[in-house]
Amino acid sequence: MSQTSRDTRKTYRHGLLWFVALWLLGVTGTALLVLPFHLLVTAAMHH
Repeated sequence: MSQTSRDTRKTYRHGLLWFVALWLLGVTGTALLVLPFHLLVTAAMHH
């Protein structure tokens, strides 16, 4: 296997890892941002 092929695969895997990590961070951040509003609406509907 050539060095350039190995480097390309490593770069692709590194990029994919960053994409997944940032996507998970975005989903988690959004959930934490929405959670207080969700709890407020839930509490308001029970009264």
